[in-house]
Amino acid sequence: MRKLTILLLCLSASLLGAVLGDAAFNDGVAMRADLPAGTACELVGGTRASCPAPPTTAVAAIADDESEAEERFEIPDEEKPFWDSAAAFLEAYRSGDAAAIGEMFTEDAEVLDEFGERTVGRDAIVAMFQNVFDHSPDALIEEIQILSVRRISDTVALEEGIVVSSESADAPRFTSKYAALHLKGGDGKWRINTLKDFPREHASRQEQLRQLEWLLGDWVNQDDDTVVHTSCNWSEDGNYLLREFTVQTYEGLEMNGVQRIGWDASRKKLRSWTFDSEGGFFTGLWTRQDDQWIVTSAGVTADGETTTGTAVYTVVDEEMIIWQHQGLIVGDEMRESSDPVTMVRLPPQPNED
Repeated sequence: MRKLTILLLCLSASLLGAVLGDAAFNDGVAMRADLPAGTACELVGGTRASCPAPPTTAVAAIADDESEAEERFEIPDEEKPFWDSAAAFLEAYRSGDAAAIGEMFTEDAEVLDEFGERTVGRDAIVAMFQNVFDHSPDALIEEIQILSVRRISDTVALEEGIVVSSESADAPRFTSKYAALHLKGGDGKWRINTLKDFPREHASRQEQLRQLEWLLGDWVNQDDDTVVHTSCNWSEDGNYLLREFTVQTYEGLEMNGVQRIGWDASRKKLRSWTFDSEGGFFTGLWTRQDDQWIVTSAGVTADGETTTGTAVYTVVDEEMIIWQHQGLIVGDEMRESSDPVTMVRLPPQPNED
């Protein structure tokens, strides 16, 4: 039973999840409210087949017939250049390529930032972004959510949306609205002529949690004598990720439990609360470092032993996660670091209808 408890402590961290950032599973261009979950990511060439969204009235209203909804809400051909441009902007920003960003603006373009500062001309805009990359190398633009594209004429279009950003990988997310006026040049390409950024706000609880939306679905990992099944869904209000897990050994011993993951507004961190069927409970906080998550967990077993541990997680691809616990202490006993453990996503269950 102690082995199951130790495994549970590690799971309380692993269930928090490991994610390389939006770049691991999609290129950061998020769906509009009138698009079904996953449509936007597929249309802009994301590497993940779908991007599940927290429950919303708009999504629920069109989800009754998923195949019909996807066809009905497919992004119109005339809007695709703007979605492609948003994806290219994110790629250039993540690469620190100010020159590539400059090519997305007209020669006489202007940018009006959230503080009211104007930057005029392509060369000045390139210099502005280069200054950001030089002095704030950890700053991230994680998503661009295109809300609308309105054609004013054959050569003029107005795009409005939301940018999701953070000062570093481990910092809270912010959201800010923007409006971009595009002009179509003689070469047939659309470029930004005017960009207006509005003051940023702290992202909602749902927006913070979307960093872990890759957890949605069913997963399994096993070793020589233990099999662990986990599943994850959004809570009905979209404020939490809810996980259920079952740990079973080939000797027949079994433990199950539940976990709730939410945004801790006081610490500005994602936090999990885990409860097992034997009476143990654990909490976890995690910190993002480069392309990994460092997760720290602490709790009390059903026998009253205090436990602490650290886990390191790396996403191999959308179907596989590797995690490893380090510095695990159960009672007064220090445990050696574990061998890497592989979690594999299970395919969807066939429709019985």
